[in-house]
Amino acid sequence: MKIEKSWKIYQKDVEGLAHIQNVLSYPIKYYRKRIQKIGFSGKKTKLLDAACGAGVWGIAASYLSGEVAGIDSTEKYLKVAQDIQNSLKIKNLKLKIGKLEHLPYLDKYFDYIICYNAWMYTDRVKSLGEMFRVLKPGGKIYLGCIAGLGYYLLLTLQGMKEGNRNLIFTALRAIKDRVYMTEKESRKLLEKQGFKILGLSGAGVLGDPKVKIEPDFRIKKIGFWNIYEILAEK
Repeated sequence: MKIEKSWKIYQKDVEGLAHIQNVLSYPIKYYRKRIQKIGFSGKKTKLLDAACGAGVWGIAASYLSGEVAGIDSTEKYLKVAQDIQNSLKIKNLKLKIGKLEHLPYLDKYFDYIICYNAWMYTDRVKSLGEMFRVLKPGGKIYLGCIAGLGYYLLLTLQGMKEGNRNLIFTALRAIKDRVYMTEKESRKLLEKQGFKILGLSGAGVLGDPKVKIEPDFRIKKIGFWNIYEILAEK
């Protein structure tokens, strides 16, 4: 998959990293638009890109926020983020290696947290508790790209159609291991932690209705959530 030129990074630097290639195939302005849609901006605000990967959300947020932090547990992903940061000469972004379950930040520090395509792969209770801890009272969190059961059902059907046994087994294993998250589970965990849920919907829907985002995933499959997102407040 071709890397969009606005990231100013070479294709060879992300070879073998399919997930990273995918997120970098969208331009920076796409992520800026999504951040603006949910209202996570302000020159005096502090934003955390939790499990930042290649740093696409944090880098986009650096143009809209006063201070941005990004943290990820995978060194090769963080290296890509650092390379992009250097290429774009971004000064207000600080990247660290670390886990969501043990965030190295002060209590009540951030105004906003973005956690995209990551929460369901962590210890959900611990990571949510840590994000709650470092968020200011009245601060907001965006949990994006949460995989529902429909996502893995779709992968199973895709694997059957393509005759791809590996894809079928991967999807079925994820269902067996309960990687997906139901809407009920997400709501329960957030409310128990003390968050007030402001909205739960399909990808790219939450926020300012005047800002139009082309959904990057189908909302539901066979009546189950495919991918959904949550906006909540502490």
